[in-house]
Amino acid sequence: MSIDILSLEKVYDNLSFAIDKLPEEKRSLFLTKLVLLLSNEIKDAELICRLINEALVFEA
Repeated sequence: MSIDILSLEKVYDNLSFAIDKLPEEKRSLFLTKLVLLLSNEIKDAELICRLINEALVFEA
């Protein structure tokens, strides 16, 4: 199951707005909390870890 492009853009915009509202020193904590909250909803540790590793590929 995947998210449609318009919904993905909505998530991206909402995430960008939230990050921009925070002071730089609080952004890492926010992202960590967000991942933990989303992980609680997904309930699949293997998938979550795979996605974290995939996200690293884009940052390298």
